[in-house]
Parts: sequence; structure tokens; C-alpha cells
Amino acid sequence: MRHLVAHARRRRAWSELTYQQYNVLRMVDTMGPQAQAEVARRLMVTAPVVTRLASTLADAGLVERRPDAKDRRAVLLTLTPTGRRRARAMRRDLLQAAHELLEPIPADRREAVGAALEELQILLPDHSARR
Repeated sequence: MRHLVAHARRRRAWSELTYQQYNVLRMVDTMGPQAQAEVARRLMVTAPVVTRLASTLADAGLVERRPDAKDRRAVLLTLTPTGRRRARAMRRDLLQAAHELLEPIPADRREAVGAALEELQILLPDHSARR
């Protein structure tokens, strides 16, 4: 994974952001507004880590933090239009980097890698929602 992210980081959309920051953007982009506590749970990090990540992303104009109408103690993260564009550009770059890294592998072996990755999804949180 490190090699893939290092390859993707050569692209403009990845400048100045970390993989953890990308994960926050990706999560909010794909799942809609998220409570910071839920982001922490899904990323398997502590709440203060997400607070710092969210602060940096908010300062960059990529996310907004809003009070949760259902729980006054919670803070919801939402993407700004710029944040949505950035998350999607970063995803495209990551997929392009993966394609470039896998391209030299013979087609039959690439298919085997793809099948193995599908099976490994069971290790991810909430994997049943992916199938």
C-alpha cells in the first residue's frame, strides 16, 4: 500500500495531503456527512486524531464542521464543493497509480490479484455492505 500511495503522491491532487486525510475525504464523499466519532471508529483511530485531521481539512477549505442536530455533543463533517472535487481527483489518481503499477504483470496474474483482493475485503470493517 505504501508503494501505491507513494506513486499516487506524485500527482497534483495529492500534494500537501496525507493518506489519512484522503481517507477522511473519501469516507465523507462516499457515505455523506459523518460524525467525527464515526470517522474515528471506521479509521480505527482515536477521536483526537480525527479532530486534528478535520481541523487541517477545514483550514484548507475541504470540509466543514457542523453541529449534529440529533446529538448536540457530536460534530458532523461535510465536504465543501472543493473537498468533493479533491476527494474524487485523489481517488482517480490512486486508481491510475494502481493501474500503472499492475500493468506490467501478465493479465492472468492481474486477474488472480484482483480475485484475491475481492476475497480480502472480508477483513475490512462493514464488509457485508460492500457485497
